[in-house]
Amino acid sequence: MTKETHTKGGYIFALLSLPLIYNNYILKYNFYYRIILLLIYIYFSYFGSLLPDIDMRGSYISKRFPFVYKKIGKHLKHRGFTHSLLFLSVLYFLSDLLLKYTDNNIVFICLCAGIIIGSMSHICLDLLTKEGVELFYPITINFSILSIKTSSKLEKNICKFLNLVVIFLLGYRFYILI
Repeated sequence: MTKETHTKGGYIFALLSLPLIYNNYILKYNFYYRIILLLIYIYFSYFGSLLPDIDMRGSYISKRFPFVYKKIGKHLKHRGFTHSLLFLSVLYFLSDLLLKYTDNNIVFICLCAGIIIGSMSHICLDLLTKEGVELFYPITINFSILSIKTSSKLEKNICKFLNLVVIFLLGYRFYILI
């Protein structure tokens, strides 16, 4: 999938998970702080939706973080470790450490939740491609649900549809919040 499709997927997963995050963590803060926390959560879901492609030379995320790509990403097979349940587990473990270190600071809760949810969306969308992902890495079996070709006309149409879903969910979430 392309960057655009992954970001739309990240926003959709974040907006679908928003009631859980909002009601359990954000609701108790004042209105303006809630807006800031929601923006942090949404931004890091965007970041997380691109993060698994750090293993691909030329990807948006590897260009933005060339040091990380050179030290880690270029040594990994694309759609291997960073597209697996093991990677999500590592993200969860690192998030848990960060939250313990920051005494469960709400900003870091929103940041970590966004990254994990965005990364989940990336992996789910790549499961729809014909290349698939090594979901149970280090087992090197690629799993694929559909056979959508990256950058194909079908993917571009799916991206347009996801854009409509994002707009609908944004409108719905704002309606519920207000």
